[in-house]
Amino acid sequence: MIAWNGTAYDALPLPHVEWGKRAIAALNLTGSEILLDAGCGTGRDAELALSMLTTGSLICVDGSDTMLEQCATRFTGNPKVSILQSDLNLPLPVEHNSVDAIMTVAALHWLPSHDQVWQHFYRALKPGGRLVVDAGGFGNLDSTLHTAQTIDPAAYFPDWYYAKDTDTHELLTEAGFSNIQVQLRPHPTPLPDTETLFTYLKTLVFREWSDEKLRALAEILPDRNLDYVRLEVRATKPI
Repeated sequence: MIAWNGTAYDALPLPHVEWGKRAIAALNLTGSEILLDAGCGTGRDAELALSMLTTGSLICVDGSDTMLEQCATRFTGNPKVSILQSDLNLPLPVEHNSVDAIMTVAALHWLPSHDQVWQHFYRALKPGGRLVVDAGGFGNLDSTLHTAQTIDPAAYFPDWYYAKDTDTHELLTEAGFSNIQVQLRPHPTPLPDTETLFTYLKTLVFREWSDEKLRALAEILPDRNLDYVRLEVRATKPI
């Protein structure tokens, strides 16, 4: 797999910014929490959340070296921030019952399944802890992929898992969560021009494609629109 380019990622006009703001607002932070950002990427969402943690602390977790390097530049020398490398397929690298809240934005669809992830989150949370999730959901980028296949019939996404809301609710219940809310929310995202769309596709969506194919797709994608569908989760670990 091509390594992430954290600098290029941060430079894009990402819809992820809005997704992160929605997730952070749903956490209803009081300012004293220990918050874990699972799949923190470059730390953009974590930085916003940290500004609300007046007496709390932040744990950033991601599996990518290059993303964590970019993340570290945001928080150099900040004693309130811990940056840890870990695969989200594995248990979180923290003690059980140790964090007040977990957020994850645009990360969980990179996992091949969600059979274990909710259990890992549940174990890390303190009783009464909150979970807020944004990820690609069922139907995400279907039209974009269909258009890409007119250029290359063999086009496919990596092992992205776009979960259904019903399946997610069932797994959260099995993990032990309560106050579960799950929805699939369409979020169509038009890009401002073909050059931006080309860079976006190259950095995020079809990272293995040649520039020639990417430019062709950027030219024909209807309205330069990416047909995102977000899986949004809010849940609580019972006291």
